[in-house]
Parts: sequence; C-alpha cells; structure tokens
Amino acid sequence: MKKIAIVLFTALISVSAQSQNSKYVNAVNYYADYNSSNELESLDKAKENIDLATNHEDTKEKAKTQTLKGQIYLAIFQRNLRAETEKQTTLTDPKKGEAMGYIGTSAADLSTAMDAFTKASTLDKKSDYTSEIKKGLTDISIYFTNKAVYDYSTKNYAVALPSFQKAYEINGPKDTITLNNIALCAERAGNYGVAKDYYLKMIETKQGRGATYSSLVNIYFMMKDTTSGMELLKKGITEYPTNVDLLITETNFFLVKGQSIDALKNLNVVIQANPNNFTLYLARGNTYDKLANPTDASGKFIAQPSDFEDKIKLAEADYKKAIEIKSDFFDALYCLGVLYNNYGVSINKLADKIKDPAKYKVEDGRSKEQFSKAMLVLEKALEVKPTDRNSMLALKQIYARLEMNDKLNAMNEKLKK
Repeated sequence: MKKIAIVLFTALISVSAQSQNSKYVNAVNYYADYNSSNELESLDKAKENIDLATNHEDTKEKAKTQTLKGQIYLAIFQRNLRAETEKQTTLTDPKKGEAMGYIGTSAADLSTAMDAFTKASTLDKKSDYTSEIKKGLTDISIYFTNKAVYDYSTKNYAVALPSFQKAYEINGPKDTITLNNIALCAERAGNYGVAKDYYLKMIETKQGRGATYSSLVNIYFMMKDTTSGMELLKKGITEYPTNVDLLITETNFFLVKGQSIDALKNLNVVIQANPNNFTLYLARGNTYDKLANPTDASGKFIAQPSDFEDKIKLAEADYKKAIEIKSDFFDALYCLGVLYNNYGVSINKLADKIKDPAKYKVEDGRSKEQFSKAMLVLEKALEVKPTDRNSMLALKQIYARLEMNDKLNAMNEKLKK
C-alpha cells in the first residue's frame, strides 16, 4: 500500500505541473491570437492564463513565463492607452488627444509589466529571452516617460513622479535628463525627501553644476534644515563662485535674515556678471527700497535712515533699469509706482507739520509730484496686468489725493467687478 501511495502522489505532482504548464501554453496561444486578430477577448484570456501560470510554484520562476507576462501586461497598457486616446473625439489636435490619453490611463499595468520583465532578466541565466526583455523594458521606459511628461504638464506632480522614477530605474544613471526631472518633480510635489536624494545624486555625478546646489540648498531650507543648507551653500559657492543661482540663493537668505548689506554685495557681483538680467535689478531695487523704507516686525514703517534720499534714488534707478530692459515687467512697474507713492506719503507727512503756508505749499507740491509719477507708472502696470487689485487700490488712493474724481469714480466701479 505504501508503494501505491507514493506512485499516486508522484502522479499528482506530474498532473499539477502539466496543468500549470498548460496555462502558460494557453497564454502563449491567446497572446498570439490577439497579435494576429486584435481580438480583445484573446488578450483578456491571455492575462487570465498567465496570471495562473505566474502564481504557481511550478511555472512562476521561469524566464519564459515572466517574459510572457511582461509582454501581455504591456499589451494591456497599450490597449487601454489606445482606447483612452480614441475617446478624445472633441480634440482636433492629435498631440492633445495623445496627452489626454496618457493622463487618463493608469500606469498600474505598465508597472506590472516592468516587474515581470525585470524578474525575467534575473531568471534568464542562458540569455534565451534577452532581446524580448530588452525591447519590453525599452518600450516601457518610453511609455513611463511620456506619461510622466504629460502628467507633469498638468501640474499633477505627485502622479508624474513615480513614472519618472520607473523610467530612471530602467534607463539607469546615464539618463541624466530623467534624473533631473525626478528631482524637480519631487520638489514641486512637496516631496522634499525624494527631491533631496535625487539632487544629491546629481551633485555626485556633477550634473547641473551650481544650479543643482542652489536647488538642493532650497530643499534643505524647506525642510527646516538651515545648517545643512548653509554648509552646502558655502561648498557650492566655493566650487562655483560666480554662479548666479547660488549667489541669488544666498542673497535671498540674507534678505530673509535682514542682512541687506550682505545681500547688496552679492547682487552687485551678480549684476556685473549679468548686466541684462532684469530680475536682478528688481531684486537690488527692492533691497534699496527696503533700506530706505524700513519696517518693524508688524510691517509698519519706522524712522527713515539718514541717507533716505540716496537709497530712494538707487532703488528708482534699478527699477527703471529693469523696465528699460523689459518694458512690460509688471513687478518692476508696480514697485516703482509704490516707491513714488511712498515717497509722496513721507513728504506729505512732513508737510502736515509745517506751519508756514508758503513752505507747506512747496512741500505739498513735491508730494503731489511724486503721486503724479506714481500714477503714471501704476497705470502702465495695470495695462500689463489689468486685473491686479493691488494696483487698482493704490491708484484709487492716488486719484483721491490728486482730486481726480472722474478717474476715482471709474476705479471704484472697476473694483466692484
């Protein structure tokens, strides 16, 4: 009896193995039928059989099984992508239809295909399936990259990030573009830990140079790790002493800390190296502006410095230079208008203390001259950005001061909209 039991058990094992191998064969046949006839039911049947084959001990650890699984799941993703793209019947631009197709298609099947091909490569000791595996992973990398780019374009950074990571996992360190995309995408997704790791990889491989240091420094600051950020910033500036991104990052840190003099030193160096960068003139103008019009912790203006007039002129010159380079630069137009307005207000406050009518008239005229200059610049700013309420509110006050009732009434109506 014991011998019979052993024979029966062996027979059961043999039947089980044959059964699972038949699932693989079925998957092969259904997948081949799908490729020849494009019959969707065949692809579903192929998936059903390959899932059984890759979940059984007798067949799941075979390179041919995992390779076929990768091919089938890649085909499923392609089918879903095609169906989603074909839904975009209202879009006449094929590229927009493609973009919406990618955005609307889940990457889950693509991930499953990638895992299967990756496992197949470790099982393929005799390199029997090298070409199939390589082609499959190459295609998957392209699909992941396309999906990531389209999701990123809609600012869906959290969805784009893992797709970029999968593409990089396939392509390896040579894919420097995707490496940079991962770091940037993670940063914009607010995933600072991931962003830090990938920016560090970029620094290790000398990618991005000073700009990469600058980005990583900002990541450390966002993570409230000021110590690491400043250490890296110093290292970056040592390696790239004239890099604009690093100097601006350091400048912003100085400005936040109220170290305006240090900030000005950096800005002078950067502007000398980049004389046509209008944003730098805006930054330096802002710095002079703040030095001329200091505020307390609550934002209220405090006593003006002894060189107030000099700082005003320096700020004015920088704002004008920024506008000279870029005539429709809203931020510079707005800041220059506010500078004139604040100057007019400060003159007006001093004038209110004057008892002599003749002297008062002179100072009042000076203040109105500044308000008139502010009005012209802010009106230009509003032309550039017609819906900016801060410009509207500033102009409303100026029209009231200059007793320009028609313009005041028109602005009041505009503010109601």
